[in-house]
Amino acid sequence: MKQQMDEKEIDKITNRFYSQFCGTDLEGLSQGTHFICTEARDQEVKGFGCKYTIYILCKENLCVVSYAPQYASFFEPLRGMDAEDILATAGGMHRLKKMQLMIFGKEYITDYGNARILNRSDYSCYEAFFRAVSPAADPNGWLKDYFNEKAAKEYFVGYFVNGALVSVCDAPDMPYMEDVIQHTGIETLPQERRKGYAKCTAALATHHLIERCICPQWECNASNIASIVLAESIGYKKFGLAYILEEHINQ
Repeated sequence: MKQQMDEKEIDKITNRFYSQFCGTDLEGLSQGTHFICTEARDQEVKGFGCKYTIYILCKENLCVVSYAPQYASFFEPLRGMDAEDILATAGGMHRLKKMQLMIFGKEYITDYGNARILNRSDYSCYEAFFRAVSPAADPNGWLKDYFNEKAAKEYFVGYFVNGALVSVCDAPDMPYMEDVIQHTGIETLPQERRKGYAKCTAALATHHLIERCICPQWECNASNIASIVLAESIGYKKFGLAYILEEHINQ
């Protein structure tokens, strides 16, 4: 049986994952700013329903400006600028989404309360939870298949109170390196927040991924302070910031 991955392996996989978005090997880059024009940025990002035609990653003293060929004439004149000026220029012209990227460091939580790995028999509880947190969504025709697929991989974790799910970590499709790295999404019923349920659930989801030699991954909008604080409370640390132009296929 493969040994549980350590921090060095998590660092390596996380760098490989974000290298996919940048179109270059992050670990092989020197400090400074690098421009990468790649047709990969003009392809739909699996699981996101859009293209990331501009992807700027800023990490410590490194800035990678990755863009689709149609933006070459915009970015080429920016060579020689520092990262701050590039971001100001790009942000002034394009509506960039700012994302906080996290990397897992060390487990802080060992008591998971009433959180546990969900299995297929938990679907009715999950459907009730889903309908409560997403009242505008229609789960008919897809939710059960999605749940069963992810539950079979042991990717769903939930926290139970009086037999009902109040917080759930799910597992959205990964655009790259599927089954090697996995994002942990977290939802909690509004009335059950600030009770520690999300922390226990996310901590167990992360622990179970590491046990199975799958690298945990977390990112959120940079303005989502609650998500960042939650991630840090269970052992994540800040990896970098990504500035992204999302373009939908039919846009």
